[in-house]
Amino acid sequence: MKNLLIILYITALGFMALYAPQPLLPLLSEELHVNITQISLLISVTLFPLSLAPILYGFILESVPSKAMLKTAILWLALSELGFLWLTDFGLLVGIRFLQGLLLPAIFTALVTYLSMTTPTASMPRVLSFYIATTIFGGFLGRFLAGMMATYSHWQFVFLIIILGLLYGYRLLSLLDSDSRLHFVRPTRQNILNALRNPIYNKIYLIIFLIFFCFASILNSLPFRMTELQHHTSELTIAIMYAGYLIGIVVVLNGVRINRWCKGESNTVFLGATIFLSALLLFNVPSVIVMFFNMFLLCAGMFLVHGVLAGYLNQLATHDKGIVNGMYIALYYAGGSLGSYLPAFIYRGLGWNVYLLFLCCLVLIAMSMVKFLIVPHRA
Repeated sequence: MKNLLIILYITALGFMALYAPQPLLPLLSEELHVNITQISLLISVTLFPLSLAPILYGFILESVPSKAMLKTAILWLALSELGFLWLTDFGLLVGIRFLQGLLLPAIFTALVTYLSMTTPTASMPRVLSFYIATTIFGGFLGRFLAGMMATYSHWQFVFLIIILGLLYGYRLLSLLDSDSRLHFVRPTRQNILNALRNPIYNKIYLIIFLIFFCFASILNSLPFRMTELQHHTSELTIAIMYAGYLIGIVVVLNGVRINRWCKGESNTVFLGATIFLSALLLFNVPSVIVMFFNMFLLCAGMFLVHGVLAGYLNQLATHDKGIVNGMYIALYYAGGSLGSYLPAFIYRGLGWNVYLLFLCCLVLIAMSMVKFLIVPHRA
């Protein structure tokens, strides 16, 4: 239990660091004198290395002490957060966020590997559910604290809180029971191509890429849309909008039950995508109150699709699981990185309604792929 609590604490801090800048984007855009597409880089450049890490780490690392790796990465992550306290140059902040994108997958990979090597097999599904729920909670907490600090004191204080939290996590690592070793699967060109050519795997990859592309885009555009609707919207109000994120915890912890009720993964994924599409359509309503409740709908659909696809992929994969899962994570974060940046050009140039129409078309493409997820003659 002690090991699990330490791992969950550090996980939450990592996702706080990843998403804390998001509700501050309009404020930072003004302070740094950049536009919506430029400021979006503070999120997209951090997600981009996360999409490469599952592939590249296998080539770079073979066997590394996990506690040593965690300590080094967490210390550097804490030091990188100092950039938000001292720097006022946008280019340097983008560089720091890219560095954080290189550090965060090292932390998350080490944490999950430590869990897998120290948790009994029978307890692993439950422990992983707690881990995923913690990633969701950490993402919300980072956004909420950023908005609260910006409204009642100063936006930089949230990064000071994260620094202190990471330094405490660095100290807690010495309490972990054992120092397991990381075993990275060294990917080859052939087994990567095999995963991409598999007729079911590649549909799963495409669906999660498109859904997370749209999800990340909405989360990045949300602060700017709110300031359009209410010119004097506070950062705390923007942060509270992300409360819908918490519904993901409920969805993830009840994923098996929902899947059983839907009578199969393809039905569950289609339901999640339908909920997600409905939420995108409702964002056409020019109301902050509607937007707040709609976020619960959007996040429920997103995490239902994500939770089911990730579990289904592991169920289908009989060999090269590391590669198959690594490609899923890579495509997931590639969608997030591109989605948090590219659609901003449509929003900025053509307006909110055209932007939403573009996202809806992508979700419809994802939904058209769901029928290919059924395995013929599956027991």
